[in-house]
Amino acid sequence: MATQEREKAAKRRLNGFLADALEVGCVKGFKYFKMYMRGREELICCIKNELTVLINVSSCSPLNSKFTFNSSGGFTSDHLPINQQELMLSQNTQQKLSGYGFMDIGLPPASPSDNETGPEDSKSTMFLIAGYSRYSCPYVWVRSNHERLVKRSDDHGPTTRYSKDSPLKLKSTSAWQEKDIKVWDIIAELVKLCTLPSPRNPFALDLEYFDALPLQERIIALGAMSHFMQNVLNNGPDKSYSGLVSDDLREVTKRHFTDFQMFLQ
Repeated sequence: MATQEREKAAKRRLNGFLADALEVGCVKGFKYFKMYMRGREELICCIKNELTVLINVSSCSPLNSKFTFNSSGGFTSDHLPINQQELMLSQNTQQKLSGYGFMDIGLPPASPSDNETGPEDSKSTMFLIAGYSRYSCPYVWVRSNHERLVKRSDDHGPTTRYSKDSPLKLKSTSAWQEKDIKVWDIIAELVKLCTLPSPRNPFALDLEYFDALPLQERIIALGAMSHFMQNVLNNGPDKSYSGLVSDDLREVTKRHFTDFQMFLQ
């Protein structure tokens, strides 16, 4: 009975995660990433590789940093392009590729085939965030630009290989059993790991996107963004980016009510 109750609780948690993913997948207007739902269990997230503005990147780790491979052909994410402060914080935690160590499921789940990925884009990296009922927890796979994220270390021979079907072991997904992990926690970690230099606010807005929308569409888009930001703040008020999200929420709310008043007039 205890095992059945745990399984039911795990399924309820996953269903809540998928419900959040369905809402998040419909929100548009972010500066560093775009996303869309591909079925009920799969969220595609395309994240910018590099910022297009002129920024001093001297404090950031180099783009061509080497990864360390483990014996199973996975890699650690300690040398992904994040800033030095975050790199120091992550050095105490080894993040190997396969993220199934806390589950008694044997081999890691395999991702969909490469034929299901989108077109290659050198300016962004595609990730698949999925919550399959079989595993009762979310997983993340790299679906494009693997060569940018995966580099063989100098002290390993040519026999070391990386399987594209292996899920990433992120801090967020690894903490699934102990913490209330939300889909935006995973997205925030992916943005900070992928985008060079690492942005202070992974959920920064692309205000030009909203300005280009017709009035009625803009009202809906701003309302959806406002709801998303409120959820982020309600479930993670102590995050390093919470203050910046709060500032953006005030701007989004102001624009939303201004546009709504204009529509009523």
